[in-house]
Amino acid sequence: MGQHDNFSRQIMATFYRLITGHTFIGEYTRRFYPKHTPAQITCQCGKPIQTVKHVLLSCPLFDDVRRRHLSAGSRPRNLAQLFNHPERAKGMLHFLKETKACLKLRETWDPGGMRENWEA
Repeated sequence: MGQHDNFSRQIMATFYRLITGHTFIGEYTRRFYPKHTPAQITCQCGKPIQTVKHVLLSCPLFDDVRRRHLSAGSRPRNLAQLFNHPERAKGMLHFLKETKACLKLRETWDPGGMRENWEA
């Protein structure tokens, strides 16, 4: 990263969660919290299940920001093109910073009797 790039701990953590598949997104919620509601797994654009691929590559809510930060020369066609190219990885950090996509759950609920604060 360049000396002028300043990303918060939350943005960096979200970036690594995206890479490992453990980010706060509908697909993850559906997998790990069986008592989820449709509102907890649906993308804000209306897609029934929010996925990393959808958010980063095709969600219409992020078209402008995607063009600005994730399209180095041409639009990425798959996640590998984003994660394996240093400039696109840097762009992804800017994308996350600007959109706040995948940073936290939209709703807080009490899975398994333990209250968790996802907005910490």
